[in-house]
Amino acid sequence: MASSGGARVSDLKSLGEFGLIDRIAAHGLARENGVIKGIGDDCAVLELDSDSVLLVTTDTLVEDIHFWFDRSAPEGLGYKILAVSLSDVAAMGGTPRDSVLSVSASATCDSGYLERVFEGIFACGRRYGVNIVGGDTTRTNGPLVFSLTLMGRMPADHVLYRSGARPGDRIFVSGTLGDAGAGLHLAGNDDRLAEKKREYLLRRLHRPLPRVELGRRLAESGLATAMIDLSDGLASDLGHLARASSVDMTVDLEKIPISPSLKEFCRLSRLSAQQLAVSAGEDYELALTGEPELCHKLQLNNELTCIGEVVEGCGIVRDLKSGEVLDVRGFDHFTEECST
Repeated sequence: MASSGGARVSDLKSLGEFGLIDRIAAHGLARENGVIKGIGDDCAVLELDSDSVLLVTTDTLVEDIHFWFDRSAPEGLGYKILAVSLSDVAAMGGTPRDSVLSVSASATCDSGYLERVFEGIFACGRRYGVNIVGGDTTRTNGPLVFSLTLMGRMPADHVLYRSGARPGDRIFVSGTLGDAGAGLHLAGNDDRLAEKKREYLLRRLHRPLPRVELGRRLAESGLATAMIDLSDGLASDLGHLARASSVDMTVDLEKIPISPSLKEFCRLSRLSAQQLAVSAGEDYELALTGEPELCHKLQLNNELTCIGEVVEGCGIVRDLKSGEVLDVRGFDHFTEECST
Protein backbone atom coordinates (compact mmCIF):
# COMPACT_ATOMS: atom_id res chain seq x y z
CA MET A 1 0.00 0.00 0.00
CA ALA A 2 1.36 3.43 -0.89
CA SER A 3 0.42 6.98 -0.07
CA SER A 4 -0.50 9.50 -2.75
CA GLY A 5 3.11 10.71 -2.65
CA GLY A 6 4.44 7.22 -3.36
CA ALA A 7 5.86 6.60 0.12
CA ARG A 8 5.17 3.14 1.51
CA VAL A 9 2.65 2.96 4.35
CA SER A 10 3.39 0.13 6.80
CA ASP A 11 0.64 -2.21 7.93
CA LEU A 12 -0.96 -1.67 11.33
CA LYS A 13 0.80 -4.67 12.85
CA SER A 14 4.10 -2.91 12.21
CA LEU A 15 2.82 0.56 13.02
CA GLY A 16 1.03 -0.37 16.25
CA GLU A 17 -1.95 1.25 17.95
CA PHE A 18 -0.04 4.22 19.34
CA GLY A 19 1.81 4.74 16.07
CA LEU A 20 -1.59 5.01 14.39
CA ILE A 21 -2.74 7.53 17.00
CA ASP A 22 0.43 9.56 16.42
CA ARG A 23 -0.30 9.67 12.68
CA ILE A 24 -3.83 10.89 13.30
CA ALA A 25 -2.59 13.54 15.73
CA ALA A 26 0.06 14.70 13.24
CA HIS A 27 -2.68 16.16 11.03
CA GLY A 28 -3.28 18.82 13.67
CA LEU A 29 -6.42 20.86 14.30
CA ALA A 30 -8.55 22.62 11.72
CA ARG A 31 -9.37 25.20 14.39
CA GLU A 32 -7.48 25.63 17.65
CA ASN A 33 -9.93 28.06 19.23
CA GLY A 34 -11.87 26.29 21.99
CA VAL A 35 -9.64 23.21 22.18
CA ILE A 36 -7.66 23.09 25.42
CA LYS A 37 -6.46 19.49 24.99
CA GLY A 38 -6.95 17.26 21.98
CA ILE A 39 -5.42 13.82 21.37
CA GLY A 40 -3.08 12.55 24.07
CA ASP A 41 -5.02 12.37 27.33
CA ASP A 42 -7.89 10.33 28.77
CA CYS A 43 -10.39 12.90 27.47
CA ALA A 44 -10.39 15.79 25.06
CA VAL A 45 -10.87 19.05 26.97
CA LEU A 46 -12.96 21.78 25.31
CA GLU A 47 -13.87 25.27 26.48
CA LEU A 48 -17.42 25.77 27.73
CA ASP A 49 -17.15 29.15 29.41
CA SER A 50 -14.62 31.07 31.43
CA ASP A 51 -14.94 28.76 34.42
CA SER A 52 -15.74 25.26 33.11
CA VAL A 53 -14.74 22.76 30.45
CA LEU A 54 -16.35 19.94 28.51
CA LEU A 55 -14.69 16.49 28.66
CA VAL A 56 -15.21 14.12 25.72
CA THR A 57 -14.12 10.48 25.42
CA THR A 58 -15.01 7.54 23.15
CA ASP A 59 -14.61 3.78 23.63
CA THR A 60 -15.43 0.93 21.24
CA LEU A 61 -16.03 -2.71 22.16
CA VAL A 62 -15.88 -5.32 19.39
CA GLU A 63 -17.17 -8.90 19.47
CA ASP A 64 -14.37 -11.52 19.67
CA ILE A 65 -11.86 -8.78 20.57
CA HIS A 66 -13.31 -7.27 23.76
CA PHE A 67 -16.16 -9.66 24.51
CA TRP A 68 -17.51 -13.10 23.65
CA PHE A 69 -21.14 -14.21 23.70
CA ASP A 70 -20.40 -17.32 25.77
CA ARG A 71 -18.10 -15.77 28.39
CA SER A 72 -20.10 -13.02 30.05
CA ALA A 73 -23.69 -11.99 30.70
CA PRO A 74 -24.93 -9.33 28.27
CA GLU A 75 -25.97 -7.11 31.20
CA GLY A 76 -22.34 -7.11 32.35
CA LEU A 77 -21.18 -6.23 28.84
CA GLY A 78 -23.59 -3.30 28.76
CA TYR A 79 -22.41 -2.10 32.14
CA LYS A 80 -18.79 -2.22 30.99
CA ILE A 81 -19.50 -0.33 27.74
CA LEU A 82 -20.33 2.76 29.79
CA ALA A 83 -18.02 2.07 32.75
CA VAL A 84 -14.80 2.19 30.70
CA SER A 85 -15.67 5.69 29.46
CA LEU A 86 -16.66 6.76 32.96
CA SER A 87 -13.14 5.77 34.02
CA ASP A 88 -11.68 8.21 31.47
CA VAL A 89 -13.72 11.07 32.91
CA ALA A 90 -12.69 9.99 36.42
CA ALA A 91 -9.03 10.18 35.37
CA MET A 92 -9.46 13.88 34.55
CA GLY A 93 -11.35 14.54 37.80
CA GLY A 94 -14.63 15.35 36.07
CA THR A 95 -18.33 14.70 36.49
CA PRO A 96 -19.91 12.52 33.75
CA ARG A 97 -23.12 13.86 32.23
CA ASP A 98 -24.45 12.59 28.88
CA SER A 99 -23.51 10.03 26.24
CA VAL A 100 -24.35 8.83 22.75
CA LEU A 101 -24.29 5.15 21.75
CA SER A 102 -23.72 3.59 18.32
CA VAL A 103 -24.48 -0.07 17.58
CA SER A 104 -23.40 -2.03 14.50
CA ALA A 105 -25.09 -5.43 14.26
CA SER A 106 -25.99 -8.07 11.71
CA ALA A 107 -29.59 -8.55 10.62
CA THR A 108 -29.59 -11.95 12.36
CA CYS A 109 -28.33 -10.61 15.71
CA ASP A 110 -30.48 -11.73 18.64
CA SER A 111 -32.58 -8.70 19.63
CA GLY A 112 -33.16 -10.23 23.06
CA TYR A 113 -29.41 -10.30 23.66
CA LEU A 114 -29.17 -6.64 22.63
CA GLU A 115 -32.00 -5.68 24.97
CA ARG A 116 -30.11 -7.26 27.87
CA VAL A 117 -26.98 -5.31 26.86
CA PHE A 118 -29.03 -2.10 26.89
CA GLU A 119 -30.35 -2.97 30.36
CA GLY A 120 -26.75 -3.10 31.58
CA ILE A 121 -25.85 0.22 29.95
CA PHE A 122 -28.86 2.00 31.44
CA ALA A 123 -28.28 0.42 34.87
CA CYS A 124 -24.75 1.82 34.87
CA GLY A 125 -26.10 5.16 33.65
CA ARG A 126 -28.59 5.37 36.51
CA ARG A 127 -25.86 4.55 39.03
CA TYR A 128 -23.61 7.40 37.83
CA GLY A 129 -26.25 9.86 36.65
CA VAL A 130 -25.47 9.52 32.93
CA ASN A 131 -28.09 9.80 30.19
CA ILE A 132 -28.02 8.16 26.76
CA VAL A 133 -29.18 11.06 24.60
CA GLY A 134 -28.63 9.76 21.07
CA GLY A 135 -26.36 7.76 18.79
CA ASP A 136 -26.60 5.65 15.65
CA THR A 137 -27.51 2.14 14.51
CA THR A 138 -26.24 0.42 11.39
CA ARG A 139 -26.18 -3.02 9.81
CA THR A 140 -22.92 -4.92 9.46
CA ASN A 141 -21.93 -8.26 7.99
CA GLY A 142 -19.13 -8.47 10.53
CA PRO A 143 -18.98 -8.70 14.33
CA LEU A 144 -21.22 -6.88 16.79
CA VAL A 145 -19.75 -3.46 17.68
CA PHE A 146 -20.68 -0.94 20.37
CA SER A 147 -19.19 2.55 20.41
CA LEU A 148 -20.02 5.04 23.15
CA THR A 149 -19.05 8.69 23.45
CA LEU A 150 -19.32 10.22 26.92
CA MET A 151 -19.29 13.87 27.88
CA GLY A 152 -18.52 15.34 31.27
CA ARG A 153 -17.96 18.71 32.90
CA MET A 154 -15.66 20.20 35.49
CA PRO A 155 -14.06 23.48 36.60
CA ALA A 156 -11.35 24.52 34.16
CA ASP A 157 -8.75 25.02 36.90
CA HIS A 158 -9.25 21.54 38.40
CA VAL A 159 -8.47 19.38 35.36
CA LEU A 160 -5.82 16.72 36.01
CA TYR A 161 -3.80 16.08 32.86
CA ARG A 162 -1.16 13.42 32.29
CA SER A 163 1.51 16.09 31.95
CA GLY A 164 1.74 17.51 35.48
CA ALA A 165 3.99 15.04 37.31
CA ARG A 166 7.07 16.61 38.94
CA PRO A 167 10.29 15.18 40.38
CA GLY A 168 9.71 14.52 44.08
CA ASP A 169 6.05 13.57 43.62
CA ARG A 170 4.94 10.18 44.87
CA ILE A 171 3.08 7.65 42.68
CA PHE A 172 -0.23 6.30 43.97
CA VAL A 173 -2.75 3.75 42.72
CA SER A 174 -6.32 3.08 43.81
CA GLY A 175 -7.75 -0.33 44.68
CA THR A 176 -5.96 -3.57 43.81
CA LEU A 177 -4.33 -4.41 40.48
CA GLY A 178 -4.25 -7.51 38.29
CA ASP A 179 -7.73 -8.76 39.18
CA ALA A 180 -9.19 -8.20 35.71
CA GLY A 181 -6.26 -10.02 34.13
CA ALA A 182 -7.01 -13.05 36.31
CA GLY A 183 -10.69 -12.69 35.42
CA LEU A 184 -9.76 -12.95 31.74
CA HIS A 185 -8.07 -16.31 32.43
CA LEU A 186 -11.11 -17.46 34.41
CA ALA A 187 -13.46 -16.38 31.62
CA GLY A 188 -11.72 -19.02 29.52
CA ASN A 189 -13.24 -21.68 31.83
CA ASP A 190 -10.40 -22.02 34.32
CA ASP A 191 -12.43 -23.34 37.28
CA ARG A 192 -9.75 -24.15 39.86
CA LEU A 193 -10.65 -21.29 42.16
CA ALA A 194 -13.21 -21.27 45.00
CA GLU A 195 -16.56 -19.84 43.87
CA LYS A 196 -16.48 -16.56 45.84
CA LYS A 197 -12.96 -15.68 44.73
CA ARG A 198 -13.78 -16.67 41.15
CA GLU A 199 -16.90 -14.47 41.17
CA TYR A 200 -14.89 -11.56 42.56
CA LEU A 201 -12.25 -11.73 39.82
CA LEU A 202 -14.83 -12.17 37.05
CA ARG A 203 -16.79 -9.21 38.37
CA ARG A 204 -13.64 -7.11 38.32
CA LEU A 205 -13.29 -7.98 34.64
CA HIS A 206 -16.91 -7.63 33.52
CA ARG A 207 -18.19 -4.90 35.87
CA PRO A 208 -15.33 -2.53 36.71
CA LEU A 209 -16.09 0.25 39.18
CA PRO A 210 -14.92 3.58 37.73
CA ARG A 211 -13.46 5.80 40.45
CA VAL A 212 -15.52 8.87 39.59
CA GLU A 213 -15.96 10.25 43.11
CA LEU A 214 -12.32 9.59 44.02
CA GLY A 215 -11.10 11.28 40.83
CA ARG A 216 -13.26 14.32 41.47
CA ARG A 217 -12.04 14.59 45.06
CA LEU A 218 -8.41 14.39 43.97
CA ALA A 219 -8.91 17.07 41.32
CA GLU A 220 -10.65 19.41 43.76
CA SER A 221 -7.93 18.98 46.37
CA GLY A 222 -5.12 20.51 44.31
CA LEU A 223 -2.74 17.94 45.83
CA ALA A 224 -2.55 15.60 42.82
CA THR A 225 -0.40 16.66 39.87
CA ALA A 226 -1.18 14.11 37.11
CA MET A 227 -3.58 11.19 36.67
CA ILE A 228 -4.53 8.37 34.29
CA ASP A 229 -6.86 5.39 34.42
CA LEU A 230 -5.36 1.91 34.31
CA SER A 231 -6.74 0.34 31.15
CA ASP A 232 -3.62 -0.93 29.37
CA GLY A 233 -1.61 -2.11 32.39
CA LEU A 234 0.26 -0.28 35.16
CA ALA A 235 3.65 -0.16 33.44
CA SER A 236 2.17 1.00 30.13
CA ASP A 237 -0.05 3.66 31.67
CA LEU A 238 2.70 4.98 33.94
CA GLY A 239 4.77 5.19 30.76
CA HIS A 240 2.13 7.51 29.31
CA LEU A 241 2.33 9.72 32.41
CA ALA A 242 6.13 9.72 32.39
CA ARG A 243 6.41 10.68 28.71
CA ALA A 244 3.70 13.34 28.93
CA SER A 245 5.40 14.88 31.97
CA SER A 246 9.00 14.41 30.71
CA VAL A 247 10.04 12.60 33.90
CA ASP A 248 11.05 9.08 34.95
CA MET A 249 9.10 6.96 37.40
CA THR A 250 10.50 4.42 39.85
CA VAL A 251 8.11 1.75 41.12
CA ASP A 252 8.51 -0.53 44.13
CA LEU A 253 6.90 -3.66 42.69
CA GLU A 254 6.49 -5.19 46.14
CA LYS A 255 4.18 -2.34 47.19
CA ILE A 256 1.67 -2.86 44.37
CA PRO A 257 -1.64 -3.78 46.06
CA ILE A 258 -2.74 -7.37 45.33
CA SER A 259 -6.11 -8.82 46.36
CA PRO A 260 -6.39 -12.10 48.30
CA SER A 261 -8.40 -13.54 45.40
CA LEU A 262 -5.61 -12.79 42.93
CA LYS A 263 -3.00 -14.28 45.26
CA GLU A 264 -5.00 -17.50 45.52
CA PHE A 265 -5.61 -17.65 41.78
CA CYS A 266 -1.91 -17.24 41.08
CA ARG A 267 -0.99 -19.88 43.67
CA LEU A 268 -3.20 -22.40 41.88
CA SER A 269 -2.36 -21.35 38.33
CA ARG A 270 1.36 -20.74 38.92
CA LEU A 271 1.08 -17.33 37.32
CA SER A 272 2.79 -14.26 38.76
CA ALA A 273 0.44 -11.93 40.63
CA GLN A 274 3.00 -9.16 40.31
CA GLN A 275 3.25 -9.64 36.54
CA LEU A 276 -0.54 -9.54 36.14
CA ALA A 277 -0.69 -6.40 38.28
CA VAL A 278 2.00 -4.68 36.20
CA SER A 279 0.92 -5.62 32.69
CA ALA A 280 -2.54 -7.20 32.42
CA GLY A 281 -4.70 -4.07 32.19
CA GLU A 282 -8.48 -3.53 32.33
CA ASP A 283 -8.50 -2.82 36.07
CA TYR A 284 -9.84 0.72 35.49
CA GLU A 285 -8.29 1.95 38.72
CA LEU A 286 -6.54 5.31 38.92
CA ALA A 287 -2.79 5.95 38.87
CA LEU A 288 -1.69 9.40 39.92
CA THR A 289 1.16 11.53 41.15
CA GLY A 290 1.09 14.05 43.94
CA GLU A 291 2.78 15.41 47.01
CA PRO A 292 4.04 12.83 49.54
CA GLU A 293 1.41 13.70 52.18
CA LEU A 294 -1.54 13.45 49.77
CA CYS A 295 -3.08 10.33 51.35
CA HIS A 296 -2.74 11.67 54.88
CA LYS A 297 -4.15 15.10 54.07
CA LEU A 298 -7.15 13.67 52.21
CA GLN A 299 -7.62 10.70 54.58
CA LEU A 300 -7.31 8.29 51.67
CA ASN A 301 -4.98 5.69 53.21
CA ASN A 302 -7.65 3.01 52.69
CA GLU A 303 -8.22 3.94 49.04
CA LEU A 304 -4.76 4.75 47.70
CA THR A 305 -1.39 2.99 47.92
CA CYS A 306 1.94 4.73 47.40
CA ILE A 307 4.04 2.56 45.06
CA GLY A 308 6.88 4.79 43.90
CA GLU A 309 8.38 8.17 43.17
CA VAL A 310 8.77 10.59 40.27
CA VAL A 311 12.38 11.49 39.43
CA GLU A 312 14.08 13.55 36.77
CA GLY A 313 14.24 11.87 33.37
CA CYS A 314 12.68 11.60 29.95
CA GLY A 315 9.80 9.12 30.13
CA ILE A 316 11.15 5.82 31.51
CA VAL A 317 9.53 3.57 34.14
CA ARG A 318 11.94 1.56 36.30
CA ASP A 319 11.84 -1.06 39.02
CA LEU A 320 12.98 0.81 42.13
CA LYS A 321 15.06 -2.04 43.56
CA SER A 322 16.72 -3.51 40.45
CA GLY A 323 16.85 -0.36 38.33
CA GLU A 324 15.58 -2.37 35.35
CA VAL A 325 13.37 -0.63 32.80
CA LEU A 326 9.83 -2.00 32.87
CA ASP A 327 8.19 -3.11 29.63
CA VAL A 328 5.68 -0.33 28.96
CA ARG A 329 4.18 -1.70 25.75
CA GLY A 330 1.01 -2.97 27.43
CA PHE A 331 -2.02 -3.84 25.34
CA ASP A 332 -1.82 -2.92 21.66
CA HIS A 333 -4.71 -3.80 19.35
CA PHE A 334 -2.59 -4.25 16.25
CA THR A 335 0.57 -6.04 17.39
CA GLU A 336 1.29 -9.52 18.67
CA GLU A 337 3.05 -8.08 21.73
CA CYS A 338 -0.14 -7.78 23.76
CA SER A 339 -0.15 -8.25 27.52
CA THR A 340 -3.78 -9.35 27.81
